[in-house]
Amino acid sequence: MSPFEANNMLSGDCNTTSQSSNIVNNSGEKEEEEELQHHLQQQEEAGVVPAQWKFKVLATVECHNSSTDVIGAITFDKSNDFFATGGIARKIRVYAFQSLVDSQNHSSSSSLRSSSFNLPEEAHEDEEDDDQGEDDMMYADAKFSQNLVSRRKRSTERIAKGSDHHARSSCVKEICTPAKLSSLKWHLEQDNIIGCGDYDGVFSEWDIERHLAVSEKDEHNGQRIWSIDYCSEMPSLCASASQDGTVRMWSRSSDQSVAVLHAPGHSPVCCAEFAPSSSFLLALACADSNVYVNDLRKLSSPVLTLSHHKRAASYVRFLGRDCLVSAAIDSTLKLWDISASVDHCLNGESDRLDLKKTLQHPLKTFGCHRNARNFVGLSVWAEGGLIACGSETNEAFAYDCHQGEPILRHDFGEENFPVPGGFGVSGSAGRRDMDDCLVEDQGKLMVSAVCWRQSKESECTLVAANSVGILRLIKGFRN
Repeated sequence: MSPFEANNMLSGDCNTTSQSSNIVNNSGEKEEEEELQHHLQQQEEAGVVPAQWKFKVLATVECHNSSTDVIGAITFDKSNDFFATGGIARKIRVYAFQSLVDSQNHSSSSSLRSSSFNLPEEAHEDEEDDDQGEDDMMYADAKFSQNLVSRRKRSTERIAKGSDHHARSSCVKEICTPAKLSSLKWHLEQDNIIGCGDYDGVFSEWDIERHLAVSEKDEHNGQRIWSIDYCSEMPSLCASASQDGTVRMWSRSSDQSVAVLHAPGHSPVCCAEFAPSSSFLLALACADSNVYVNDLRKLSSPVLTLSHHKRAASYVRFLGRDCLVSAAIDSTLKLWDISASVDHCLNGESDRLDLKKTLQHPLKTFGCHRNARNFVGLSVWAEGGLIACGSETNEAFAYDCHQGEPILRHDFGEENFPVPGGFGVSGSAGRRDMDDCLVEDQGKLMVSAVCWRQSKESECTLVAANSVGILRLIKGFRN
């Protein structure tokens, strides 16, 4: 990504030094261990035992314009045949997974263009035709503010002119967007639609076949959208989490948001994710260091508060029906058992005050990676019980939820590129623009995005990207 200011999201905390990768000792350590042992005993009774994994790199895609190509989001389509990336380069790039692997194995890229998501013929011509990207940008929503459209379109044209050879040599589709992208999600029902959240505070949906935005929604007052998510139980519903302290619900059938959820204390919301088991449950990771679980039928207050992180919570993911994984810029991931609250919500009891509570002790804490300043990604593979994240040490990590130590620690290399910072986690109003250089961060690389490819029980694949646009496909096998 381009340079990002990496301020602390916690109000009044000016400490920006790297955190230790060791887990911070706390007074609840004993209770935490007891809860974990109970959880593991339940897993053993159910016949679930920790698995051993071996990993190997399947493919690597390198970017030739590393100074502006930080990747901040990766998403797979429902078939797992294609994945897309987005970041500060203002481009959605679509890759055919198997073709990419095959082309690397055979040192040939010809098979990349045999998929259904084919680039237009003119996009395969000589690299000198760099202005072609201008014609790919269209707007479908005539009602959208003319000033914003004009500004965003000019921005799109500028970035299209700077297109490098990366997309044409490796991916099967490239779309230029008018703003830097923080989040991508492939639509759960429509294969040709990808949803985006950007730094203009706009939620948009792009038709990747026609290279145009089919909808754009702007209600976050220009504040950056950090995360979007589609509801698996109701795919027409999408949530966008923003720096403005709100989560807005969107439906294709409405030009305006259909609901607004305000975070406690108006804290910036870094991530929002729907529960896989219910369209009513939504989890939030907030800059006040807490994670909240909300019932959308009762927007007044969260039904569950998870309070154990020491600094801003950056991500939250559901690990199956009954568990949550949260990440924060305190260099930890935490595994939570939320089964009781899920049961109450599914039974329609979320409005009972006596059932609303705060959990202060997670089942387990993982802390071998380093994350003190930036968004580094978080992804879970529920069926395999695996958790992946990036690190400010330019490594990708994977944890088994039954173990404390990482099962994967993949180093992207020792190259020292002149790239300042990454996706900065910040909640302060007066911070510098993300394009300002942080001298102390120059030359430091990080893994900035990760995503599991949901696959067979006996194998898995992790796609990870770092802050100079390098993509790695890493496959894991059970021993």
